[in-house]
Amino acid sequence: LDWLEDYTGIDYPFQKFDFVLLPPFQYGGMEHPGAIFYRQSSLMLDESATQGNLLGRASLIAHETAHMWFGDLVTMAWFNDVWTKEVFANFMAAKIVHPSFPEVDHRLRFLLAHHATAYGVDRTPGANAIRQPLENLQEAGTLYGAIIYQKAPVVMAQLERTVGQDVFRQGMRTYLDRYAYGNARWPDLINILDRRSPEDLVGWSRVWVEEPGRPTVTVDYEGDPGRVVVRQSDPWARDRIWPQTLQLLASWDGVLDSTVVRLDGSEAAVTGWEGRERPDWVLPDAAGIEYGLFELPDGWLTALSGDLQSLEVPTHRGAAWLLLQDAMLEERMAPDVLLDRALTALGEEEDELLLARILGIVQGIYWRLLADEDREALAPRVERVLWGELQAAEAPTVRASFFSTWADVATTPDAVARMRRIWAREEQVPGVPLSESQEIGLAEGLAVRGIPDAEEVLDVQAQRIANPDRKARFEFVRPSLSADPSVREAFFHGLEDPANREREPWALAGMGYLQHPLRRAHGATLVRPALELMAEIQATGDIFFPTRWAATTLGSHNEPEVVESVSAYLAAHPELPARLRGKVLQPADGVRRAARIVYGPEAALEWSVEW
Repeated sequence: LDWLEDYTGIDYPFQKFDFVLLPPFQYGGMEHPGAIFYRQSSLMLDESATQGNLLGRASLIAHETAHMWFGDLVTMAWFNDVWTKEVFANFMAAKIVHPSFPEVDHRLRFLLAHHATAYGVDRTPGANAIRQPLENLQEAGTLYGAIIYQKAPVVMAQLERTVGQDVFRQGMRTYLDRYAYGNARWPDLINILDRRSPEDLVGWSRVWVEEPGRPTVTVDYEGDPGRVVVRQSDPWARDRIWPQTLQLLASWDGVLDSTVVRLDGSEAAVTGWEGRERPDWVLPDAAGIEYGLFELPDGWLTALSGDLQSLEVPTHRGAAWLLLQDAMLEERMAPDVLLDRALTALGEEEDELLLARILGIVQGIYWRLLADEDREALAPRVERVLWGELQAAEAPTVRASFFSTWADVATTPDAVARMRRIWAREEQVPGVPLSESQEIGLAEGLAVRGIPDAEEVLDVQAQRIANPDRKARFEFVRPSLSADPSVREAFFHGLEDPANREREPWALAGMGYLQHPLRRAHGATLVRPALELMAEIQATGDIFFPTRWAATTLGSHNEPEVVESVSAYLAAHPELPARLRGKVLQPADGVRRAARIVYGPEAALEWSVEW
């Protein structure tokens, strides 16, 4: 509150500031003036919470508090600008939490919190613009997603960088003062800032805010001796130009140098390095707020991968990991190569936030981008590395991260037996006190892994649970854990009744077990029926439910048959609203990419933006 009052120059605008905790709340928080609602588990963390959990809680509180000014004091004029209140809240929250976590590299945190998730939508044919038209209020929920919550703060950071922090803050103060207790539009803020800046902010906003997608930015070296050249192109073939400033970092035999280039057109030469010999590699997004698909020549890609952990600045390492992930998804780096690099980095990485991201890369490749036989062959090494790093870690939050990942990927008989001993309280996890939620997760994980006495384990777990809300959730999802496919199908058909989807986090948890990678074959048979519910879910559910339903349905799959199921569904429903179609295309793009990587390009159907 103090920070926001100082930044905005406006006292807290309401009479009281209370909060309410709701156990099964479908949102992390909701910014009601006077009494913010929170999901109980978002604030009351387990003893074994990770650093990411602690930062997430602080950011959530800051986000909802910022809404008192951005969203409640000044509200959008119509839902095409609903994103403005979310981006202001997210952008301010990132600033507010800095003083409370002085040990955290907040540039790195901003990068990790936004880019990968936004790219996960913006690279797909279902990508949407930040600012979207809305004719029917019944479709307002389809506006929400990663583009609003993750891409928009990056765009806002670039806007602040373009006009300068002081001009940006003065513009925000004018905006809040002028429209206090009233309504405003995004162009109102752009006009305020445009008068204070020599930049063409209207044109800038047109491509960054009003259009979907991201640029493809290539970096290469031309001539001998020559120069580094940066080029951008539009992957949607619309000849768009995304103006942005890039901070480039390069290495010459381990000696690093950085420079800045403004990419206002299709090409820009890096004047600061003219005449120098070819660098070993160039990292084009070193500031952590650049946005696009950054492509390097193969030699630079390999060299950067080898030097990654020697980079001293955590943000540089984070940007490099992001670039390598993109290269893998574009089929320019093999998943097993990146997995090997990630497993090695787990013993070298000292930044906890970046460590959590590398663990996420391990999980993503392990479950989705490897053929089953390759995953089984690598499983002993993956489990051994994770458990070894768990034992070696000193910080409790780091140990908790390693244990969570180990429990997620454990599949060998020895690891499953250890899971069973830990759940039975016969073995302790070094330095990780297990919460009731974690014990429930272990029991559910054992059931999904098909242990012979799974029902007995679930019976015991049901008796152990003291928290009534957790007990009710456990009983709700239990049929989805059954070894009997007919029981799991009955659970799914139960979700066809809107009454059984009222507690949306519970419904999604059950769907997650139906679609677990270890049950992928049976889960694939439920994909088309689940997609057939999309229109009804959009009509009856809350704003995030359609996105999460589609992501949970498709998020574990890599089979060409599932790509065909999506294609058949969309072909059968040409009447599907464009935004709802986009909610399907976004996770479906991940299925297509995974199918191409695992089974080869000929095994996965292609589709166009129009499709």
